[in-house]
Amino acid sequence: MKRPLSQVTKIVLVALALSAFGLLRAPWEDAIRDDLVENQLLLPPPAESAIEQMSQSALMGTLGGLRTLVSTFLVLEGFDHFSLKDWEELRNTYQIVTSLEPRDENHWRDIVWHLGINATANMELDKSLPEFERKRRFQQYALEAIDFAERGIQQVPESAIIRQQLAEVYREKLKDNCKTAEVYGDLIGLPGAPEYVRRFHGYFLARCPGREQEAYDYLMALFREGPSQHLPTLIKEIQKLEELLEIPSPERIRAVPRQSPAQRRASKNTLPGGIVIP
Repeated sequence: MKRPLSQVTKIVLVALALSAFGLLRAPWEDAIRDDLVENQLLLPPPAESAIEQMSQSALMGTLGGLRTLVSTFLVLEGFDHFSLKDWEELRNTYQIVTSLEPRDENHWRDIVWHLGINATANMELDKSLPEFERKRRFQQYALEAIDFAERGIQQVPESAIIRQQLAEVYREKLKDNCKTAEVYGDLIGLPGAPEYVRRFHGYFLARCPGREQEAYDYLMALFREGPSQHLPTLIKEIQKLEELLEIPSPERIRAVPRQSPAQRRASKNTLPGGIVIP
């Protein structure tokens, strides 16, 4: 004997059916619209950004108060795609999730992490694909993650967690020191941003070709704030820049007293997850 569907399941199925109906009728409506535009009976469609806003509004209007319920259902479905390493379906699922709840920064952060970190890592390790295809998909997933992050920041301009995840993609996957420095710079002063982003902005700026003098001035300003900023990594970066920029000896910072192992452990500068800047 079959178990009857729960009320929640029925609601979700109805919501998905409405969405499916909209997708099925879209090509037919597009063809009619194109004919009307061609015969000058209808104005051309608005810009792409406006269309996206209209689609999002229509989706929200159709689902109404069910948005959170459907979004939760899709996030669970997205986890299944993650478990199966079905990155395309995961991306498509989060396209809908972020449209349903565009102000939830966690959704944006999660898809940036999935595509920019997990999917790219999968391409680095998956030997079942030819090397050229793994490289192509690696680049594709990284760029898609960046696109999601940028759209998320447009929706939630003060979000620190979206930018932190974006910085990780640039830092760990694309090895782009200039963009990493830029994102850490954008993080400075945002609500909830970690204190370390001020230093990391300078560290990666020092690794950005042509920005060495700017990085030196910036890190020296931090150093002059006092002992709280006299961390081994910051001092090491300044000393490397002093050599590179040929700063006169009298203007160089003095050597820092050797620290005990306990002091080094206490002052070690790490990123979330235990990543240490060398």
